[in-house]
Amino acid sequence: MTRVILVLALVGVLTGCATAPDGAYFPQPSARTAAVANALYRAAQAAGDDPARYSFALIKSRDISAFSGEEDATFYFSDGLAALPVPHVDALVAREVAHEVLGHAGQRRALSLGITGTFTVLGIIVPGLSVADWIVNPLIVRAFTRDQVIAADLRAIEIIRSMGHELPRRTLADALHAVQATNGVSPGGLLATVPPLDDRLAAIGTLEPVTDLVRYK
Repeated sequence: MTRVILVLALVGVLTGCATAPDGAYFPQPSARTAAVANALYRAAQAAGDDPARYSFALIKSRDISAFSGEEDATFYFSDGLAALPVPHVDALVAREVAHEVLGHAGQRRALSLGITGTFTVLGIIVPGLSVADWIVNPLIVRAFTRDQVIAADLRAIEIIRSMGHELPRRTLADALHAVQATNGVSPGGLLATVPPLDDRLAAIGTLEPVTDLVRYK
C-alpha cells in the first residue's frame, strides 16, 4: 500500500514541473519519502479531494518548509520537514492541502492582477500613478496571504482530525512550535507573509487536554 501511495504522490512531479524551486529533487523511495507520501494521500482524502491529482518533490534544506505550485496540486516539502516525527509531518502536510482545497493560490493571483489592472487604469488618468502598483501590490497581497495562513490553519484542524489524530489542535500547535524552533521567528512587518506564531495559536483556539488515555495510548 505504501508503495502505491508513493507512486501516486510522485507521478505528477515526474511528468515535469517548470516552476520547481531551487534545490527541488525527485526523492528515491525510502521510509522518509513514504511517510510524506502517506501523509499527502491521507490528507487529500480527509479533505474530500482526489489524491491521484496530488504530487510532491523534496527540497534540499534542513529548514522546515512547505509550499505548493501555482497551477497544479504539486507540493514541495523540505528535507527538514520530511525528517520530522509523523504527527508533525501529518499536520504540516495537512496545512498545505488546506491551502489547495481553499484555492488560496488562485485567490492571491486574482487579487494581484486586479490591483495591477486598477493602477494601470489610474495611470492612464493620472500619468505615473501606475508606478504605485510596485509598492501597494505586495503590501496588500502579503496582508491577504497572512489571512490565508490563519484560514489554512483552521481548515487543517478538520483535516488532521479526519486523518485520525484525536487532538488535532494540539497536533498542529506542536508542529508549528517545531517549525519555529528550527527556523527561528518569522520576519514581521508589513511585508511578512506569515503571522506571528502567537497570533496563529490564538486563532487555533484552546488546545485539547491531554488525558492519560491519549498520552499512553
